[in-house]
Amino acid sequence: MRWIMRIIGALVVAVILLAAALLALPGDKIARIAADQIEARTGRAIEISGDTSISYYPVLGVETGPVSLANAPWSDNGPMFRAEALKIGVDLAALLGGDIQIKVLDAEAPQILLERNAEGLANWQIAGPADAGAPTASQATGGALTLETLFVRDARIRYIDARAGADRRLEGLEMTLSLPEARGPAELTLKLAMPGGEITGEGRVERAADFLDGQVSPLSLSFEAPGGTATFDGRGGLAPEATGRLELSVSDAARLFEVLGEAADLPAALSRDLGFAGDVTLTPNGQVFLRDGMLRGAGNQAGIEADLRPGKVTQVTAQIAAQSLDLTGFTGGSGSASSGAGWSRAPIDASALGLIEGDIALSAGTLALGVTELRNLSTRITIDRSRAVAQISRLSVFGGSVTGQLVANNRAGLSIGGDLSASEVDLNRMLRDLAGITRFTGSAAARLNFLASGSSVAAWMSSLSGDGSLETGRGTISGIDLDRLFRSGDASGGTTIFDATKASFSISEGVLRNDDLNMQLASITATGEGTVDLGQQRLNYLFTPAALKDDQGRGIAIPVRIRGPWSSPQILPDLERAIQLNADIDKQELEQRAKDKVQSELQDALGVEQGEGESGEDAIRRGLEDKLKNELQNLFK
Repeated sequence: MRWIMRIIGALVVAVILLAAALLALPGDKIARIAADQIEARTGRAIEISGDTSISYYPVLGVETGPVSLANAPWSDNGPMFRAEALKIGVDLAALLGGDIQIKVLDAEAPQILLERNAEGLANWQIAGPADAGAPTASQATGGALTLETLFVRDARIRYIDARAGADRRLEGLEMTLSLPEARGPAELTLKLAMPGGEITGEGRVERAADFLDGQVSPLSLSFEAPGGTATFDGRGGLAPEATGRLELSVSDAARLFEVLGEAADLPAALSRDLGFAGDVTLTPNGQVFLRDGMLRGAGNQAGIEADLRPGKVTQVTAQIAAQSLDLTGFTGGSGSASSGAGWSRAPIDASALGLIEGDIALSAGTLALGVTELRNLSTRITIDRSRAVAQISRLSVFGGSVTGQLVANNRAGLSIGGDLSASEVDLNRMLRDLAGITRFTGSAAARLNFLASGSSVAAWMSSLSGDGSLETGRGTISGIDLDRLFRSGDASGGTTIFDATKASFSISEGVLRNDDLNMQLASITATGEGTVDLGQQRLNYLFTPAALKDDQGRGIAIPVRIRGPWSSPQILPDLERAIQLNADIDKQELEQRAKDKVQSELQDALGVEQGEGESGEDAIRRGLEDKLKNELQNLFK
């Protein structure tokens, strides 16, 4: 990219000619000579209109009216460069000695259009007729070229990239540039007025002549705006291309977006203390490579290596690794779902799924989700058109391991789904974290296929659908000994040891339904059926432990209805169900006889006596409530 040097060189040649002619040439003739020189070096037509004035002492120079430089032939967006006026002045004494010392180069209200078409051609890639060997300005005079001050006021820059669908504009730019030595460093300062504040910056290019001639030079840049800072130290060129250390820090994301004139509705977790530090390479074709990077945000840190191809949708291949990640700021807070407050209704913003596509390998030692904590996560995430699929190769949760896949789809509203299998899950940890129940121990294997939609955890749980199964080996229930209860009617604490449990379930509109729970104990079998409203966190479940028949063929079943919010469910014996289950004869034919028989057996088993004026049913109900209610309720605390 040599167009900057060519334009400067052409203007200098015009001044040299002016020095030779002195008063012999009028201003408009000098302007025409300058225009011819620029066109010869760039291959682009230039128009200089209005009056052209000439100064002679102590600075020899030309001041023009409006100036415009033609764009690339393939563009129809107007001139590449235009300004209300240009002023160039050189040191006359140095010029007579053979050197070109530009005292001032001033562009008033310039408009610069930088453009890349769909084929990747850039309008700043100027290959004019002079490319084959035309001398630079310094070569044309045999002396050194220096620039004391380049001053740009009220500049407007427009950048168009047809490949990425980008059309960005910057206005109100002020810039100064100094190049005191011909082959030395150049220093730059700039100020950019934005809708919500001001961006300032400064930079240094060590070999400015090489840089302006399209070569790579060591350089450093720093920018500061309300809410954030950025620094770069490395090497770069005008292609554009760069490689070096980049550091970004955002102290107030909302304020920074306000400065940039962008609307941003970021999660609270991403509003402050964001950052990146790492080695960055930018190639001339727009690809970005990150190495040895560290991301910071939402109280987390993660190492990152990535390859990015920016565009309307950025293509990404990345590896992200973290010791620990806390995502409770995105899932609506921490704590178990048993608190009684209900699921979080905090909105979940998944718009980022539409910004990138590609493959991301993610690993984390721990991953906090609010409801529970995941460990030893290793997954590969594929993102395509706002849909992400996470293939889980390793994951520990509730002491067990999980494999399968999770899907987040934001193509037409946010939905999540998954097909997961778990083994060796700790029942105590799972029920404690998910429902606040602490009385069960044992390990379980489970399968879950699910789908939910909505923009909050509450919406997900209310729309949940799917199916699954649960199977456990040997375990315990503390707080009650069911075997002792059936043998002696004693419900005063103890521990129930069960040998195995099996159950399957289906989920529809947030309600889990199970009708085949089967729990095997030494002398008791227990079954269960009912619903769990996951969205409303409510239970309506019938749990029926039944003693195995003795030598005389006797057995008894005591159904218990568990109903209400799962943070504090109501647990009551279901007498009507007990009568139905324990009747040995047809209730329709001999209802009273069946009731008498069942009541007698239940009274004997429970050790209760029928009081004066008390029905048999009332006596049984009293006995059941007295012996079971308090202890069974403890199972769900």
